[in-house]
Amino acid sequence: MILNKLTNVKKIISTGNKVDENFVYFVAFLYSISTGEIGAVDLFKTGKNSKYGKYSTAFKDTYRLGVGWSFGLASACEMIGKTVSDNNDDPLKLLLVKLSQVIKLGDDLKSFLKDELKNSIQTYSIKYEANLESQKLFSEMFYTLMSTSAFMISANSIMSMLMGFGDAGQIMMVSMFGIGAGMAVFVMMMFFMFPRDKLAHTDKTIEKKFRMKIYLALGASIGISSVLLISNMIPSVLAVGLGGIPLLYPGIIAKKSESKITSYLEWYPTFILHFGQLYATVGAMGQALEAVIRTNFGPIQIFIISLKNRIKNRIDQIHAFELFSIETENHIIANGNAIVSESLNKGADMNIVGNVVSDITKKINELRGKRAQNASTFQLVILILHVLSLSIFGLMNKLTEMFNGLSEGDLSNAAFELSPIDPALMDALMPILLIMTSIISGFAIKIIEGGIYKTVFFHVGILIVIGGISMYAINIFMGDFMDSIIFTAPVPGI
Repeated sequence: MILNKLTNVKKIISTGNKVDENFVYFVAFLYSISTGEIGAVDLFKTGKNSKYGKYSTAFKDTYRLGVGWSFGLASACEMIGKTVSDNNDDPLKLLLVKLSQVIKLGDDLKSFLKDELKNSIQTYSIKYEANLESQKLFSEMFYTLMSTSAFMISANSIMSMLMGFGDAGQIMMVSMFGIGAGMAVFVMMMFFMFPRDKLAHTDKTIEKKFRMKIYLALGASIGISSVLLISNMIPSVLAVGLGGIPLLYPGIIAKKSESKITSYLEWYPTFILHFGQLYATVGAMGQALEAVIRTNFGPIQIFIISLKNRIKNRIDQIHAFELFSIETENHIIANGNAIVSESLNKGADMNIVGNVVSDITKKINELRGKRAQNASTFQLVILILHVLSLSIFGLMNKLTEMFNGLSEGDLSNAAFELSPIDPALMDALMPILLIMTSIISGFAIKIIEGGIYKTVFFHVGILIVIGGISMYAINIFMGDFMDSIIFTAPVPGI
């Protein structure tokens, strides 16, 4: 029952301005193949064999009910439309209802789907822009939450230590884990609310190899930190900070892969547009690709040449485009290639298809570019706040050690009953605090950034390393400063 409630909460949080890139590509797929002047039966037959998740499933059910069981496609669209969703504004439900009317009236499918594609791209753009504005708002809220959390924990601990009400160490632990849990819940809300922006198109073999690198990095990180902590050669925060260095290895690999995959998107729209125009002119794929490769398309040129060679060697064009998608490892390119290859099979107007795929790719690139700008600013601010917050805790750790060292820990007098925090407890809590804040901030950066989520190891690793060094540095420099200046003055009554 609790799981059901959590699922309902997740659905409520994730609804609203939900962005579904898959629906845009599905409508583009239907419009592209409709330019081949196919009928409604062939449209649904092709749509049911596509790979667009629930949209392909709905077309499969409609085809089985309308053609297989002879209910008629128009009636089947209406019946399946009632079952796909309870929301009247669900795009799939609306599409099926409209298709039912178009089939009944015998209207032109190409004209109808052209208008639907235009509306779906416009709706996608509006919702994505709204999500970007929400991201800015949540980013500012996370700034505030992160900057005030350090002061809240410090204030609770220092006040409890100075006023003497209760166990100051226990109060600090409750404050630290309570605020950490609140920040984690906030980040989880962000994860459900904002689109993932899938980028990579990989297979199980590549994923398995990367998982092995993650396991090795985690093992090395835990091993280095454990050895340094057990040997007690360096302070605990610095030991944990240095232990975060191995996490950078899978993170940097994922970062390089993400940068390489993203660079392909700058050239793909021009290539696919040029290919569509040439194919519509010459009518032969091999000749069209021969003409295309005369132009340099940057980093994807090698994949275009491979595609041309496969076509020249009479490899099926569907498999040739699939290999093109696998080689580029780009999800957006894979979606575009799927539309182009199926359109070629259906004898579609490739001039129109090339323009459709190119325009969608450009629009997605434009919107994701805006998100990348927001993410770069967010990452810089979080890095600064992370260093400042952990520096405050490093300073507090040193203060606690100095207070506890005065008069062998007996700081109480007639006016105040002080209860200093045990320095051993503080030393044990600082590494936990470092890891907790680094993980939360790292995931927050990745959620705002989107794309390949494997790069979260880079963000977490760099935050752990920088945070550990910052806490160690503030502990050294500020400790010497306060020891030589503040605590050299005579204290009345002691």
